[in-house]
Amino acid sequence: MMWQVCPVQRDLSSAVRANATNPPASSHNWQVNTGYAAASRDLGREVVKIERELVHFFYPVVAGVTVLVAVIVCDKLESPQLAIPFAIGATLTPLASTREPSPRRTFTYLWALVWITLSVLLGSLLSRDAFAFALIGIVVSGLYGIACGLVGRISANARIIGVLSLVFFAIYLGSPETRLGALESTAMVALGGFLQIGVLTLLSLRREPPSTWAISAVTSSALQRLRDGLSWDERYVRHALRLGAAMATGTALALFLAHTFSWPHQYWLPMTIAWILLPDAQATTTKTASRILGTFIGVGLIAIVVGVILGAEPSLLQSALIAGFGAFLMLAFIFANYTATTTGITIFAMTIFTLVEDPLNSTLPYRLALTVMAGAIALTFAQFWRDESVPTQV
Repeated sequence: MMWQVCPVQRDLSSAVRANATNPPASSHNWQVNTGYAAASRDLGREVVKIERELVHFFYPVVAGVTVLVAVIVCDKLESPQLAIPFAIGATLTPLASTREPSPRRTFTYLWALVWITLSVLLGSLLSRDAFAFALIGIVVSGLYGIACGLVGRISANARIIGVLSLVFFAIYLGSPETRLGALESTAMVALGGFLQIGVLTLLSLRREPPSTWAISAVTSSALQRLRDGLSWDERYVRHALRLGAAMATGTALALFLAHTFSWPHQYWLPMTIAWILLPDAQATTTKTASRILGTFIGVGLIAIVVGVILGAEPSLLQSALIAGFGAFLMLAFIFANYTATTTGITIFAMTIFTLVEDPLNSTLPYRLALTVMAGAIALTFAQFWRDESVPTQV
């Protein structure tokens, strides 16, 4: 803490001068506590602040309806397990674009879907109970975390695609058993994402007809931008190493809890780390607080719906409606408030797995505990080798 000492007049006593230049411990503690209180207030305001002009409804409604229709169709085909990867691909793929105009937005969606599909395939192939596969999964999680962190150097869209790729990898490395093989899961995620991209693109034609499209020039290749940033002092290199170490740690802890104490949903811990660990500590702190609060709200809402309103595990149609609402909430607030987005993610993720008879109410405490653990890991690694040029918040 920096102390600013005011000039002391010569006629003051030495005791007064001593107190001015060396504040007593009680004064120091008061200022420290005041600083923490101010930081906590700022963090609280940031977590609950909603940028109303950035709230969107049209495309989120489309995504929510897509999830609902997918679940119903798969149920009619007597294959409800197919709805899980389809709905995940359809819901999360639209997160890849940072509000770009057409047709670049569609290109970004498609490029993101390529990497998401490869991530699902890799995670699914490594998702085995054998000890050797567990060790390989930990190592690959770390290496994949490094790769996904490095691509953030290319552009903002590349950073988002890297996060989504890592999230999908974590989900399918440790997801509950859905009776689908690696190729089936990968194909359904790709199909869900592709159909959602097609629907969103067609619906955007009325607002953005082809006559208004413009192709922006690319100043340099992605590979060149990535090579230019390969330096130990580059913030994304530091971030990549922190992210890789955190992902390996989170995956190892999740596997330990799953195999030693039979904790369900081991994917939740590394998946959460992939979402919240960012290149600077301040943003990581804010996002971690939003993630924990949003998860608690989402779990609380699910508990109320299941325990009070329904009084039992939801039916398939009820699960579809709840998951569709979660998808809508997630996409509606993605740029406006991450706490609300996390609430939607929690509702969607928890509900969609009930389609394969995964118990909902009994897994609530595990998800809360895993979220807090992920937050602790992310905050810890965010303090290592951090970029001092970026303001940090403890």
